[in-house]
Amino acid sequence: MEGSRSETSAAEASEEIIYTSVKFSQTPPLMAKAGQERRAPCLWPAVVLGLAIGFGILSISLATALIWKMSDSHPRCPEQWIAYRGSCYSFSKEKKDWHSSQESCWAQGAHLLVISDASEMDLFKSIQTGYFWIGLRNSTGSGWIWEDGSILSGTKVLSNSPVQHCVVLMKDHFQASSCEFYAPWICEKSLR
Repeated sequence: MEGSRSETSAAEASEEIIYTSVKFSQTPPLMAKAGQERRAPCLWPAVVLGLAIGFGILSISLATALIWKMSDSHPRCPEQWIAYRGSCYSFSKEKKDWHSSQESCWAQGAHLLVISDASEMDLFKSIQTGYFWIGLRNSTGSGWIWEDGSILSGTKVLSNSPVQHCVVLMKDHFQASSCEFYAPWICEKSLR
């Protein structure tokens, strides 16, 4: 029987099923999250770089537009006005008395011509051919005063009568005239 027992055990052993369990290694949930967090910082530099480039382009565009606008916003003389040394000048074609001429200049944001130096006087002597009201008068009898309040000095005003209180600019001199006389005028406004 001994032989049969060994046969039985061998037979049992051959029929015996062996079970083994195979476990696959899985990343624990904590480590999986850590792995994702490691990948996310790789995107942030790209996002930051993209935003920096975008803001850089926007800044350059705005600066260019601002410079272009500033260069375009330099003061210019109105149409039909002449620019000279930071001022604009308008020669009227119609004729009015001195006070109406002054009001016409004021309505345009200007004043009757005030000649400030010999260079400006030479300019007007060379470009005008007739006579024009300018911003010079003697309303108080105490001397010739420009519209800006400065006193005429170094230049003589030719006068035929003590009742001539306003001045027209002639081709080569200042001529006193009655303020009621009708003449064209020259307006001046600053570009500044």
